[in-house]
Amino acid sequence: MQTVDYGTTTLKFNLTYSNRKTLEIAVYPDQTIWVTAPEQAEMEKIHDKVRKRGRWIVKQLKYFNRFDPLGDHDEYVSGETHRYLGKQYRLKVIQTKGDQPESVKLKGGYFQIWSNKKGDKDHVKQQLDSWYREKAEKKFDERLVACLETVKKYDIKRPQLQVYNMEKRWGSYTSSGKVLLNPELIKHPVYCIDYVIIHELCHTKQPHHDKEFYRLLNKVLPDWQRRKHKLERFK
Repeated sequence: MQTVDYGTTTLKFNLTYSNRKTLEIAVYPDQTIWVTAPEQAEMEKIHDKVRKRGRWIVKQLKYFNRFDPLGDHDEYVSGETHRYLGKQYRLKVIQTKGDQPESVKLKGGYFQIWSNKKGDKDHVKQQLDSWYREKAEKKFDERLVACLETVKKYDIKRPQLQVYNMEKRWGSYTSSGKVLLNPELIKHPVYCIDYVIIHELCHTKQPHHDKEFYRLLNKVLPDWQRRKHKLERFK
């Protein structure tokens, strides 16, 4: 992460390097700024070019700020759509009867949620969140095995994996050697999940977001930026 001052505004941008001749600046709907620079570009020149595009960057940020892609505005009632592995499913909330147990099932294009508190938004949300977490723990472990095959030749060993709630991050690599993954990832396509896992696996070799890290990530997953943009666009 780099910063430059443009007037009274501080612009924070993610910097990556690639085998290209020109510098590219992109602003995305999640209001992140990404700069892709030639591998030999000097930091001072990168900052100068970002500053020169400051007016355009600020304009784009203001435009995307009009929208609110974040936040939970769902009511958790029948008819709403919720995602699982990139696909949308409608909720069908059903009141339990007698001693009937609560449950969540994915069936016929619907999340069928049997609840003893059908009209209680928080309770139904908790049921669905628990279902998501259970699926996340299984799917993330499965994808970790697949991703380790992808990075095998880089001598990256299997880290301990933990599903962990994070407000603003999809994943993290801790100093104790754990890979943390946000359970919200389970709502996104497998290729986005794989991007986050491989990103964190690369941190086991290169802990900082520096040239060496992005050089490794580009080798392991050449289309990682497309996957990241897809993930952030539907955050």
